[in-house]
Amino acid sequence: MQQRRGNMPDRTEAAEAASAAGFRLGVVMLATSFPRLKGDMGHPETFPFPVLYRRVEQAQVARVVTEGETAPELAEAILETARALETEGASLVATSCGFLGGLQTRLQAALSVPVIASSLLLLPLLRTLYGPARPIGVLTFDSTRLSPRHFGNLGEGALAGAVEIEGLESGAELHRVVSQDLAALDRTRAEQDAVAAARRLVGRCPAVPALLLECTNLSPYRTAIVRAVSRPVYDLNQAILWHAQAAGNCL
Repeated sequence: MQQRRGNMPDRTEAAEAASAAGFRLGVVMLATSFPRLKGDMGHPETFPFPVLYRRVEQAQVARVVTEGETAPELAEAILETARALETEGASLVATSCGFLGGLQTRLQAALSVPVIASSLLLLPLLRTLYGPARPIGVLTFDSTRLSPRHFGNLGEGALAGAVEIEGLESGAELHRVVSQDLAALDRTRAEQDAVAAARRLVGRCPAVPALLLECTNLSPYRTAIVRAVSRPVYDLNQAILWHAQAAGNCL
């Protein structure tokens, strides 16, 4: 099953506007085969404009979702892929995994087009919106491996402020399918995992005013999460759309 799109601009009009402006999103993809639902970065109908995909064969989930630094050879492969996307005409380059946020500075230095490596880089904006004393909730693929390095140049300061983190690792479906790169995904059970994680976070910290989705595989369930916890939910897709809209490239 595919995620149903909510109150979004008409896809045909938005796509035509983006095409006329020559806007193209470039996505650095992990080497995975698990199903990617509409709303996921890896689904070609998620965005109302053309998307260029390039897969990094060395970037298996187990190598990317780690607490430590990205291996030098893997980081270089990701940088080369990002450069190739720019050469192919990408107007903006993003990655398909929030755990690559630590490469933001290197990617920016290597490219001449805008780059956003992870939704975690939105944290300063959310702290500005809701105030530095209010905790921002972060839903992540694996809370046991998320560390300050994944927040890019925010570093230790990202977690020094009020942040509440909850992971998917205790769920029955989504974490299992992604981590094992399985061919089948039960969308209903995956959504239940996402909603349960959000409810755990809000139940533990009711003061959280908003949630941020680190994992791009959570985006297909964003609407369900909003309904479950009655709070705004931000993700990488929104940041990409904001950029496209600011540049006048989609409605």
